[in-house]
Amino acid sequence: MGSKLFTLLDILSSQQFQIIILLASGLDTYQIADLLETSEPNVRRLICASSDRAGCRSPQELSARLIFEYQNRLYDNRLRKELADVQRAAKELLARSLDEYQSFRGQRMRAPFA
Repeated sequence: MGSKLFTLLDILSSQQFQIIILLASGLDTYQIADLLETSEPNVRRLICASSDRAGCRSPQELSARLIFEYQNRLYDNRLRKELADVQRAAKELLARSLDEYQSFRGQRMRAPFA
C-alpha cells in the first residue's frame, strides 16, 4: 500500500510557501518583508511556523526541501500560481522603487542651488 508524499506546497499556506521560495532564492527576511509588504517579524514567525509544520529544523532545511521537491518534479500546476504571485509582487516593488527614485530625483532637480 503506497502512502501519499506531502510536499511543502501541500502543507504550507500560500504565504508561507511564497516566503520559502524567496528564502531559497537568497533573499533575507528584510527583503522578503519589503517584497510581500509585511513586517520582518511576521516573516520570521511564518518561517518558524513553516519549519514546524514541515518538520524541518531550520530555514536552510526548508530551502533544501523546496529545491529537492522542485528538482524531483513533485509539484503540480499550483506551483505556477505561486510563482506568478511572487513575480507580481516583485514587479510591484520595482514600480514603487522607480516611483520613489523619480520623485526624489525630481525634488533634487527643483531644489534651489546654493
